Amino acid sequence: MKLRFTVLVIYFGLIQIFPQQNEYEKFFNNKLNTRTIITEKTTEDVYLLTESIEQEWISSAWQNVSRYTYYYDSSNTNYLTTTEVWDNNQWINETQYWLTFNNNGKVIEEVYKTWVDGGWVNSEKYLYEYDENENTTIETSQYWNSSEWTNSNRTVNTYTGNNITEKLYQQWNVSDWSNVERFQYNYVNNNLTEKLFQQYIMGWNNVELVQNSYDSQNNIIETLYNRWDNNNWFLESKFTNQYSNGNLTIVTLQEGWIDTVWTNLSLQTMNYNSSNLLIEYISQYWHSINGWINQQRWVRTYTPDNKFLEWISQFWQTTQWENYSRLISTYDANGNETVFAWEMWENSVWQNHIQILYTYTTVSFIEDELENSLDYALFQNYPNPFNPTTKISWQSPVCAHQSLRVYDVLGNEVAILVDEYKPAGKYEIDFTAADLSSGIYLIKLETDNYVNTKKIILIK
Repeated sequence: MKLRFTVLVIYFGLIQIFPQQNEYEKFFNNKLNTRTIITEKTTEDVYLLTESIEQEWISSAWQNVSRYTYYYDSSNTNYLTTTEVWDNNQWINETQYWLTFNNNGKVIEEVYKTWVDGGWVNSEKYLYEYDENENTTIETSQYWNSSEWTNSNRTVNTYTGNNITEKLYQQWNVSDWSNVERFQYNYVNNNLTEKLFQQYIMGWNNVELVQNSYDSQNNIIETLYNRWDNNNWFLESKFTNQYSNGNLTIVTLQEGWIDTVWTNLSLQTMNYNSSNLLIEYISQYWHSINGWINQQRWVRTYTPDNKFLEWISQFWQTTQWENYSRLISTYDANGNETVFAWEMWENSVWQNHIQILYTYTTVSFIEDELENSLDYALFQNYPNPFNPTTKISWQSPVCAHQSLRVYDVLGNEVAILVDEYKPAGKYEIDFTAADLSSGIYLIKLETDNYVNTKKIILIK
């Protein structure tokens, strides 16, 4: 019985500690999705990330894996990202990622497209709604069903002020939304004190209750996890935190409620530099006989201006820390990250594994131009009357789906000039009416927030 107990404690410790390695991998994966987003006007040069290429070290050489290309609108906001994969010594289209923003710069739509048989095909769409405080109230996911978007899942958030009080997950069921699960939140002095997790099975059923306690500095000093079983709450685990004078977490102790006694499971210790950046993280698990056993260690270093430089991951081998992997960033003279590398420790040396190469473009701003923001507009065509070609111009202040169509006086559609997502900016297109009869026609510009028409005259 004692041996079984020891193994159980070690097992719980591994469950809680090894996920920290996922944070290491997540940090790397996020680098692939890095893009530049300008949120305020500036008169200084801005370096926009235009391309990132992932490469893998194979047979003593770097081999291309994937490429991300980033596109920006006139306000230098990333509205489109395309991904390609390297196949047979050439780049092959894979996915597109389109963003649409509201007037406050919040994302209201994300559209994913995949490359199929030589063309882009809709795949997934995410829609976002916000309250007056710009909190996300509804997140809806849809999938493309051959010819139309079909609801899939949605999250409905409820707030009191800026504190979220409920997060409800639902699935689309033929013609209506069905409840799946929800989180409910309680606060004291704006501190989250309880988080209740429930699942919907013939009604709402309790699953887990998380309770937080705080110190006078509003730091979480204790978190209790309770599970619901047989109509009662049962203690499961507890996290206790210690803080530095600067309110940085320096120790986190995890304990499990086993045989009605709190039993050590894992211990995490953090150290910081003078800029309050994490420089060392050590995780340990509890052995019922030998006490605390080292398991994993991170060591981070930074540039003099506090940019990330290196992250070494190590594991404890009997009596010492042994290198496992490391992440390294390289910067150019302007402070832009140009190479992000992942290396593995093999045969007592660092070996290449994966790297990401970044390319930028420089955008210079003229202060006068910043004062002249675009409004929606559809301009009169020129020449008018025309035969058979005329120029049509318009402008949009935001990235959006834009439709420009031509109708006869009876309302029949005779031409589609534009029907696609376009970034904010000014546009001009030639319309040739060689196949139309003389007469009056209407051009109609339509976006999510704007509709306008102009009369044009064709004389042959």
